[in-house]
Amino acid sequence: MRRDGFHLPVFRKRARLYVDGFNLHHAILDLNRRELLWLDLNALGRALLPPSERLTGVVWVSAHRPQRRDRMEALLAYEEALTARKVRCLMGHFVVHADRCHACNHQWMEATEKQSDVNLALSMAADAAANRFDTAYILTTDGDHAATTRFLHEGYPDKKVVSVAPPGRGHNRQLLEWAHARTEIETAMLERCSLPERILTRSGYVERPLNWRAREAAPPPPPAPPPPPEIKRGHLRLVVSN
Repeated sequence: MRRDGFHLPVFRKRARLYVDGFNLHHAILDLNRRELLWLDLNALGRALLPPSERLTGVVWVSAHRPQRRDRMEALLAYEEALTARKVRCLMGHFVVHADRCHACNHQWMEATEKQSDVNLALSMAADAAANRFDTAYILTTDGDHAATTRFLHEGYPDKKVVSVAPPGRGHNRQLLEWAHARTEIETAMLERCSLPERILTRSGYVERPLNWRAREAAPPPPPAPPPPPEIKRGHLRLVVSN
């Protein structure tokens, strides 16, 4: 029995959270709240679950992009922090290739992320086959995961799949066709689920990246100078000294 007087079920269902790291990362960037990137995914998972479920694991997928050293170092720090918190991190990579405009033949180099979608789908399928969850929460707006959701829906009818929309974004309609339920992440939920500033890992302490901190508010403008003294107008008096 909980302190608030409500009874919890004796056997709570097992739930796991599967996070599309790029979807969540860019949704938070769109909020212009970079400090929310330093997110405790275990706390977020517990916040999403109803009292009848308990969180048994979190899987986070992303990819390293060596071309952006500052971003890669921040992501490495976050990966270390998540791993220290028992989050399973599955990392893909980027492939750089040439692309061009067929109309004007202009060419440029493009970086494409690889393996994240596959890592997320395979981890959900493997956990379902090993009977590690009763409910899977999938945090993404990527329509490619409609196939993942359909696979679980048809292959494991006793399993429940919940679509989780990142903050400020809607659900993917194709994914919803095979999900059993839906829920959304609110900004206030992210604010309550921040990681500590310093986390002890196997290799030492890791800290929140500098560019993942809240931007300081601009200093207030200096006070306006006082107005010049009022000049009293009147008759002038000429004084001549010999």
